[in-house]
Formats: sequence, structure tokens, C-alpha cells
Amino acid sequence: MIIHEFEAAFELMKKLSDEGFDAVVVGGAVRDTLLGAPVHDVDVATSAKPEQMKQVFKKTVDIGIEHGTILVLDAKEPVEVTTYRTEGTYVDHRRPDQVNFVTDLAEDLKRRDFTINAMALRLNNEVVDLFGGQQDLKAKKIRAVGIASERFQEDALRMLRAVRFSAKLNFTIEEETLRAMTVHASDLQFIAMERIKAEFDQIVRSAHPYVGFKQLKETTLAAYVPGNFEKIEQWKSFSASSTEVGWAMFSYLENDPNLVKAYRGSNKESQFVQHVLRAIELLHEPIENRSLFDIEQAVWQAAVMIYNHVEHGEISIEEIVQRKRALPIASKQQLAVTGKHLLEWTGQKGGPWLKQALDQLVTDILEGRVQNEEQHIKGWVERECRF
Repeated sequence: MIIHEFEAAFELMKKLSDEGFDAVVVGGAVRDTLLGAPVHDVDVATSAKPEQMKQVFKKTVDIGIEHGTILVLDAKEPVEVTTYRTEGTYVDHRRPDQVNFVTDLAEDLKRRDFTINAMALRLNNEVVDLFGGQQDLKAKKIRAVGIASERFQEDALRMLRAVRFSAKLNFTIEEETLRAMTVHASDLQFIAMERIKAEFDQIVRSAHPYVGFKQLKETTLAAYVPGNFEKIEQWKSFSASSTEVGWAMFSYLENDPNLVKAYRGSNKESQFVQHVLRAIELLHEPIENRSLFDIEQAVWQAAVMIYNHVEHGEISIEEIVQRKRALPIASKQQLAVTGKHLLEWTGQKGGPWLKQALDQLVTDILEGRVQNEEQHIKGWVERECRF
């Protein structure tokens, strides 16, 4: 079971073990290994307290030491190592009012969200599974650890995490867990939109987004986040190639170009979505060269993907890419002249007219009315730029 991604973690676990401490791999790395899925972040939990870890390792960074987490740099790769802990009451549906360090692995695993995330892996490859996580993996179920309502009262975001894992893995949510999500759905209003956005990032780009959106509706969680979720059927058999494409799909179905902003998305994400929505509009008519020029290839690819899926179109992205590549120029920087040439040839001072003239020049070159060559453009200036 030992794979390349575990080497650094196992090296650190061995050092901790040699010093008399217990140490295991925890969380998603164990789950994904048992599923045969790619493993990304490998986290270690240990009975050693932060100050004890700093005595064992030479190079550490405090990244969450108040919660017992430090980043250890002693191995080939950085590894997050966290002290076993229990947590106090959750006064704001988000964070525990206190964290208590413990030496018992069972106490640490007991506080985790779902059984498939509450397993640990020891140095000898023994899987520590106290809550039936392996059985739930085989049954393809998402089940809360312990009493589901208590887990969601502690941190309401766990309800969205259940939806996220279900959409990612195409698992069903166990009945009692699903019922508790419905009962506590309104608690989602206490969670910061940035945290909600992070979960939606993974839902919209998951392999099975329809599964997630269906559960959002059925549990009424959808009522406490932006969007009306009326067209979730369109998510069937759709899988976005990236988070941004997923948000573009979501925004198109909601007919809301500002949806990603409502989820506190970045300006970059918002601009991408709006460009995709504009490109989808243009797909309804023959595409002009200027539109091909102005819109980036990645935007066209997203637009065609969404349009063909939702509107049952048959537009070829290959044809669009070929046409775009065949344009006389690919960017304004490829113009054979600059604004200085126009100022010199016209004898005029700079102003709004210059930007307008250069913009019209680009269009005329794209449409073949003028060649991208200095003398041809000078003749165009003499004809078109009159004052």
C-alpha cells in the first residue's frame, strides 16, 4: 500500500515512532488509497504535542499551532503534522471554543466528519477503522461519524461537505445523515460565504455534479445559498473541465452573470464567466471574425461545451479554433503600426479618437479590408482618419 506520495509522511512517522510517539496518516489520503484514486495531500496526526514535534524535527513552520498543526520540512516534501485532539462546543456552528490535545488516536478520529474520512494508516500498513469507513466505501455511502445531527450542529459546513463528497465519488448519503442535513439545513446561514464557495468550487467541477445539486434541493440546503436551482436536470452527464467552467455552467443555468460574485468569487472568475455567457450568445448566429479575435480560446471552448450540452447544439470547437488561428492577427500587438504612426501621419494630438481608430483598424484587417502592412495601413489612415 505504500506509494510514492506516502514516502515523506512515513519518514516523519518513523522519526516520531523512534521517539516514543504514535503517528499515523489520516484523512483523505487513506480514503483515496483504499479507493485506488490519486492521492494528493498526505497529512499526519500524532500523539506528540507541537513543542515535542519541534524537538524531534529541525525544520518546522507554525501554520496552525493553536490547533496543533505544524508544517514539517525535514523530509523530501513538506508534510502537515497535527497533534491528536478533541474539540469543545461549537458556539457559532463553525469553530470549537477550545481544542484539547490528547494522546489517544480514537479520541481524535471520533471528532471527524464522515466515516470514510475517519480512518488512519499506520507504518505497518494497518488501517485503523473504528467507524466502518471501509464498509461504507464498499457500499458507496457517505455516513456521519457518530450522531449526524451533532456533527452538523458542530460545523454546519459539513452538510455541504457531504454533498461535495457525494458528487465527487458518486456516493449516496446514508439515510440518517441525509435526514439530519434536512433538519439542520438552515444552519448554513451561519457559515461565511467564502467557505461555502470553496465547497461549491468542488461540486461544480466534480465528476457527478447532478448528484450534488439534486441533494442540495432535496435537503433544502439550496434555499440558503444564492441561486434558484430550477434547472438542475441539465447537470446530468455534464462534467466541467475546470472550476471556472463549472461556474460558467451554473451561471448559465441560473441566467445570472453575477452569480459567482454572490458567492464571493474573484474578479477573474467573474470576468471569465461573463465572457463565456457572452460567447454563448454569439453561438446563436454566424460568428464574426472580430468576435473570434476578441474572445480567448479557453472561453470559446467553455461556451461550446455548455451550449452543446444544454441547447443540444452541434457546434464544432475545432472549427472555431481553426478559424481563430487563421485570422490575419492574433493580438493588437501584432499590428504593423502603433499609435505613434497614426499621430505622425495625421498630425493630430492623442485623444479618444486614437483608440477608436486603432480599434477600427483591427476590425478592417480582420475582415480583409486592409493588409497588416505599414504602407497599406498608411493609405487606410489617409482615407479613414479625417478631421
